[in-house]
Amino acid sequence: MSFKDVLGHAKPIEFLKRAIKEEKVSHSYLFLGNEGIGKKWTALQFAKALNCLEASAEQWDACDRCISCRKIDHHLHPDVLLIEPEGQTLKVAQVRQMQRDLAYRPYEGRRRFCILAAADRMAPNMSNTLLKTLEEPPLHTVIVLLANNPRLLLPTILSRCQPIRFYPLPIPLVSNWLVEREGLNGEEAHLLAALSEGSPGKALEIREQMRQIPREELLIDLIGLKTIPFEKKESWAECLSSNRDTVVLILEVTKTLLRDLVMMKTLKDGAKLIHSDLRHQMEAIAPKWNLPSLLNRMEALHQTLLAIRGNANIMLSLEAMMLSWAEG
Repeated sequence: MSFKDVLGHAKPIEFLKRAIKEEKVSHSYLFLGNEGIGKKWTALQFAKALNCLEASAEQWDACDRCISCRKIDHHLHPDVLLIEPEGQTLKVAQVRQMQRDLAYRPYEGRRRFCILAAADRMAPNMSNTLLKTLEEPPLHTVIVLLANNPRLLLPTILSRCQPIRFYPLPIPLVSNWLVEREGLNGEEAHLLAALSEGSPGKALEIREQMRQIPREELLIDLIGLKTIPFEKKESWAECLSSNRDTVVLILEVTKTLLRDLVMMKTLKDGAKLIHSDLRHQMEAIAPKWNLPSLLNRMEALHQTLLAIRGNANIMLSLEAMMLSWAEG
């Protein structure tokens, strides 16, 4: 694999290839974008291109044949470090070990290359430890920080890195990739691509979970009912309130089901549905609703998602959402 095999992200890749060609590679980069969008994969191809032993002078890309490229592919190259969180956050000990490793000249390659994943999830006081390395980077070293949210990084760290933004990939591109690479059918691929918001990694991550979510039941027995009996509200809240990440995913699916009802209500166009396999059920439900009521439910759901992501009590948040889902 090389730059040419990265899914999308033409502008970031062109920027990196031009830096190699013009010999203007920075000591530190910050790759910004959603989880699973391809930042780490692109960083690894960057490391390969910089250390490739047979790189073409015209392509500025990895050959995928030399010993250096093969070692990086198998995470065996002594000059390419990939540091990922131990648990939820990066630890100070990991950064200090990185500093010790980067102090040496390259063993085999042209550059020592370090990828620091989840840089926006660092342990307290770790930023200052990292800052020292970014202020005085060792020679022949490239450090790439991967982050979702730049607001969680110190301004001093941001100012010492070359930022490169990775945007969500087009849904059709991700959908086609899932069909061709993973062998999914078109409807499932489109659903996963849409729910992952253009992130191939996230689409693969939620693939098995999505197969366990009763989407049709959610649509007919929860979203589609204008008046929900108290017992059913309580039953749904208890059913949903398990693992926090699972609850968030179910609510995200519920939000897209509501979105599809709005699309069916306003455009009456099944081609634009995320849940295209439930089109006939939506055609039966949509006429029973008025648009303000659907939008009110979407707003209540959005606020509930924000609360649960912010570590609010899951059961209480779901019960409050159910109570707000009164007709009108």
